[in-house]
Amino acid sequence: MAPVSTEPDDPARDAASAAEIAAAGHPSDSPIYRATPQEALRRFVAKYAVFHGRASRSEFWWACVLNIVVLLAAGVAAEMADALAGPSTSPPSAADTVIRAVLVLYAVAALLPSISVLVRRLHDANLSGWWSLLTLIPFAGPVIAVIFGILPRQGYGRRFDRS
Repeated sequence: MAPVSTEPDDPARDAASAAEIAAAGHPSDSPIYRATPQEALRRFVAKYAVFHGRASRSEFWWACVLNIVVLLAAGVAAEMADALAGPSTSPPSAADTVIRAVLVLYAVAALLPSISVLVRRLHDANLSGWWSLLTLIPFAGPVIAVIFGILPRQGYGRRFDRS
């Protein structure tokens, strides 16, 4: 069991830290606690292949929300395009094919940043990034990812930051 963080949550300190990181203009290894959606998604894209450092719960969950919204919207749009083509159409319509191709391209493009933010989230909870391999377990993987996403931060997670 990982040691419990000895530092209490301090919203004022978290806000000051987030302001410093945003003012720096470049992504740091320090997580932004209580990140706004814009801050979290900016870091999700900027740190798309960074596996060191840490990510806060808000950074992780805003990235998950983005992925879920895009995938659901594309899926609904593909089904609507298929339904508008009519029931007599046996092959998928051109619109359906284009929407599904864009969906696949987004899924492939978002795969590496999603893995990266999960690994950094595990670092914030003072766990090795290799624990993310547990999310590959069929049926249990998504449940494990949710559990990893809600783990509290640990002060000892700083060991994953680069000096």
